[in-house]
Amino acid sequence: MDATQDRREFKFLLPAAEGEEFRAFIASQIPVDRGAEDGYPVVSEYYDTVDRHSYWQKIWGASNRRRVRARVYGRPDGKIPPAAFIEIKHKLEADGVKRRASLPLDSLQELASGKIPQALLCERRSRADRHVVAELNDLVVLGGARPVVQVRYDRMAYDSGPEGTIRVTFDTGLRCRFDLKPLLPDDPDFPLPVLDREVAVVEVKTIGAVPTWLREANARFRLQQQSMSKYCMSLDRFDPAVSINPLPC
Repeated sequence: MDATQDRREFKFLLPAAEGEEFRAFIASQIPVDRGAEDGYPVVSEYYDTVDRHSYWQKIWGASNRRRVRARVYGRPDGKIPPAAFIEIKHKLEADGVKRRASLPLDSLQELASGKIPQALLCERRSRADRHVVAELNDLVVLGGARPVVQVRYDRMAYDSGPEGTIRVTFDTGLRCRFDLKPLLPDDPDFPLPVLDREVAVVEVKTIGAVPTWLREANARFRLQQQSMSKYCMSLDRFDPAVSINPLPC
């Protein structure tokens, strides 16, 4: 599925056993990500302001909101080579879009300090990358967003392909840390469990209408859509700024 297109996202929180049952069903309908048949780790770093502007926008359900995150992929066995991205997630009403640009892993520290990484300022960068740079200037350089929390989890992903309209991901083993460190692929040093039980965070992303078979599966597995965010769940459990700061006006 083309992640740059406007899409709708549906999120579900399932107990581990139910999540595995639903994953087996999805695997019978959609191909697993090529080259990641047994899953892959994801390491993310979420940006926000000191008063947690992005957090409160999510909690309030603001109809037009943007969020910055850095994301790192890679597996020790080399099946998935190390890769780093800066992403802007933009939610407008019911639709969402993700804009992202790749960059060297060591360039992430430049953005964390509030500067546009030099690797993103190359004249040969695409128009889409320049759009990302403009948004980073707005949200990070001028807006003051900085890294707040880092989150790690294991992902199984199923995708209908570049021309397809559906992608389903299953994330397990969610852990976080607030003692921020340089992002490394498959870094195991995340001591804080985001949730107090083993669950699967299931995200269904669609472009256009939801397929009939998926609507039927929703009833069969009694899925209950939830508004959730790994970032917000991490802050809810561990970040004192959320509880001690007054609600912004």
